[in-house]
Amino acid sequence: MKKNSLIILFAVLLFFIGCGDGGNDYDKYGDTGDPGKDDDTADTAPDKDSADTADEPADADIQPDDDGETAGDEDNDGSNVDDDSSPQDFWSTCEGIIACAKECTEDDSDCVNSCYTKGVETEQLYYRRWKECFDAECADNKTAECSAEKCSEWDELCNVAEAFEYEFSIPAPYGSIEFAGSFSFILNNSYPTSESQLLFESFASGQISSMPVTPGGTIMSFVRTTTDQRDGKVVEVYQVPYNTSTQAVGNPVVLLRIKTDAATEGDHAVGVGDESEARLIVGEIDSKFNFSCYHAFGIGSFKIDKAVIETGSAGKLSFSKGSAELFNPQNIPELGGDATEILGVEPCSLIR
Repeated sequence: MKKNSLIILFAVLLFFIGCGDGGNDYDKYGDTGDPGKDDDTADTAPDKDSADTADEPADADIQPDDDGETAGDEDNDGSNVDDDSSPQDFWSTCEGIIACAKECTEDDSDCVNSCYTKGVETEQLYYRRWKECFDAECADNKTAECSAEKCSEWDELCNVAEAFEYEFSIPAPYGSIEFAGSFSFILNNSYPTSESQLLFESFASGQISSMPVTPGGTIMSFVRTTTDQRDGKVVEVYQVPYNTSTQAVGNPVVLLRIKTDAATEGDHAVGVGDESEARLIVGEIDSKFNFSCYHAFGIGSFKIDKAVIETGSAGKLSFSKGSAELFNPQNIPELGGDATEILGVEPCSLIR
């Protein structure tokens, strides 16, 4: 697809979702929406349907024997499910699938499916049977106690109580990033509508846990000035994937936000405190271009080589020598560990 066609699609999409109204539609600290979870730990158990989309074996009636072992029902290929290889690690077990999926954010079916596919076939089967029962019998009481009472056979095989209580150790740092870019157009509190306002290349690269910051495919980068409710007047540099198949903006999105007063030539710091000259954020945007969740915040430095902060083609911004360690908002040592409340953000699903 030609770049001009991409621009048209991008502009049309922005128009229909109501962007370009002068507000900071990408990043609203403290306004990330209701994640739909309450304080009950068990409510973080997966209640998505993504795992149910996997092709199920024909042994739908398989049930555990009294001794906890499965009866030797045959799969649709004639093989016995008990012939499946034993789980090689925790994440390939039913307990591991549940523990993994409970850390996925609301409606993140890709995350749940990723957890499910880590399981070996027999353990996936246990998970599906448990989930069918749990969703049907414990819809209004998503607790380990309800699971044990209503779905006892599968509950025992999946160690549900232990799975619900499993806590991940989030590494710090969570990843790293390098960034540099040169832009010859600055938008005035708006979004791109023509090719001249965009770069069709990334300015940032690196990893968040096992996920690349820059996905494959088309990348669009641009600069705009705006006013952020937390940082005041800022210059924002965006790196946005574009999915040509679905004709939609993708994720993850990288944002370098520089306070306008600090957008001058020289060396600058990237940090997480309100006093920081700049912030580097990696997150995911929703259909209305708000950040729906945050993967990481950066701590590091960069150099501005040229800065003419004027809107339009007179504007120039070039920066280099940018690097930062990335920290999950649930574990930023500089802010005392879990910084989700301090920053007013909703973390994205953990990446493993």
